[in-house]
Amino acid sequence: MAHGNLVGKLVNRDFWPACENCRRFVACQVRPQHPAYPHSWHWAREFAAFADGTLILRSWVGTAAVSQPHTGCTSYEVDPRYLSEPQAHHRLYLESEHEKGRLESAMARLETKAAWSRHDEDVHAGLFERYRRVLEQQTALRAAAPDPHPLAAAVNM
Repeated sequence: MAHGNLVGKLVNRDFWPACENCRRFVACQVRPQHPAYPHSWHWAREFAAFADGTLILRSWVGTAAVSQPHTGCTSYEVDPRYLSEPQAHHRLYLESEHEKGRLESAMARLETKAAWSRHDEDVHAGLFERYRRVLEQQTALRAAAPDPHPLAAAVNM
C-alpha cells in the first residue's frame, strides 16, 4: 500500500490522486520515477469531509491492475496547486486527530493487561469518556461552516 504523502493534507472535495496531479508528473513523463508510471491503478482514499467543501485526507492507497504485482507509488506527492491552507477549524480537527490517536494507544496498552484493578477500570472509563468527547468535537468541526468573514463577526460584537 502506498501512503501517497497525502495524510493530513487539505484538498477540495473533488480531488482524486492521479499521476496528473502529482508534483513529479512532468519528470515522470520524461523519465519515469518508479515502475508504476503511468498508473493503471484503482485509487482509494479515507478522508474527513467538511461542510465548506474541503477534505482532510487520512490515507490513500493504490492497488495494481489485476495479475500485476503491487507497485505502490511511494513517490506520489500532491502538486501544491491542489492543496489549500488549513483554516482554524481544520487545524483543530488535526489536533483532535492527534489526541484521538494518543487516547487509542493508551486504551490499547491498558487493555493488554492480564488483570485489571479498580484503578485501571477508572482510568479506562476516563480515557473512553475523553475519546467520546473528541469524536463529538470532530463531528461538530466537520459540520460547522466557518464564518467567511471572521473580522466582521468581531466588529459586530
